[in-house]
Amino acid sequence: MKVIQQSQPIYQQIYELIKHLIISGQIKPGSRINASKLAEEYGISRTPLREALRQLQKEQLLIQNNQGATVIELDQKDFEELCSSRLLLEREIIRLAVKEISDIELKKIDNIVTKAESLLEPGEDGHSFLELNTKFHEIIIHSISNKRLIQLLDQVRSLLLLYRATIVNYSDHYAEIIKEHRMILEALNDRDEEKAVRLVEEHLKNDQIRGQKYFETENISKKGD
Repeated sequence: MKVIQQSQPIYQQIYELIKHLIISGQIKPGSRINASKLAEEYGISRTPLREALRQLQKEQLLIQNNQGATVIELDQKDFEELCSSRLLLEREIIRLAVKEISDIELKKIDNIVTKAESLLEPGEDGHSFLELNTKFHEIIIHSISNKRLIQLLDQVRSLLLLYRATIVNYSDHYAEIIKEHRMILEALNDRDEEKAVRLVEEHLKNDQIRGQKYFETENISKKGD
């Protein structure tokens, strides 16, 4: 069990904990958040817990209904709209990143891609890959100076991570994704804006296709029930 630290507000720690459990797929879409159990498990009052849940509702990761706070369900139309929004935002971010990203940040990305390549060995789980995939994009996004643009994309990506946590368990495209990441990194190293934008567009469009395959599989499965 993660220990609550006194150096950080309790509600912030609980918010980050629950968010991590949701976007990593450890709390599944449609699951109810048991507030009483969480409060008892971490020895906290309901006040900071309610504040944490309110923040997650603002980010649309949770919805409030008769059952209490529930993780949002996966929806294909919503997924496609989020992918379109991400493409528009991340395309502009990569333009800025080509100019602003530091050599230190590029080295960090290289280490992430190299580590991801090592996960292609049999037996590795999807969650480790998902975390590295997330870090790859986070470093690029947070390398730019336009904080408003970062905030907008962070909101979109928080919702998409929920989808990706589920989709990654069905994915057999790890090698393909890593290859796309490696090519984007090379374009950034070369400070080639046109190439970087083109590669990011291709990568995000491929991500959407990979996600759509998950929904197609789920729809076939439901028809067969």
